[in-house]
Amino acid sequence: MKSLRATEDDEQEAVVMYCNLLGIDVSHIPNEGKRSWQYGAKLKRMGLQKGFPDLFFPYERKNAHGLFIEMKRKGEKPTVEQIAWLKKLKERNYKAFLCQGFDEAKMVIDWYFEVEK
Repeated sequence: MKSLRATEDDEQEAVVMYCNLLGIDVSHIPNEGKRSWQYGAKLKRMGLQKGFPDLFFPYERKNAHGLFIEMKRKGEKPTVEQIAWLKKLKERNYKAFLCQGFDEAKMVIDWYFEVEK
């Protein structure tokens, strides 16, 4: 029997749809996915970084250069590389958050963009 629980992809798609409704530009960094070792090596040579956050919002706000969000399904843990990237980005004056599901991501987006309820 197939689970009715939303996948990480479902949660992220909902976040992007929410941003589209608000007119907020967001870009996905496609680090996930199964690839041949040859294509994976090419992407690495092209700058793909393991653990880099899923979403980038190119807006300078809240005394930061921009916002990054690493999406996870509720209850899922980030990898060591994901934690390291969030830390690096914060040190470089970006806001960077781990969000477990749409609701957490929406809260961060609403805060960062001062969305009125």
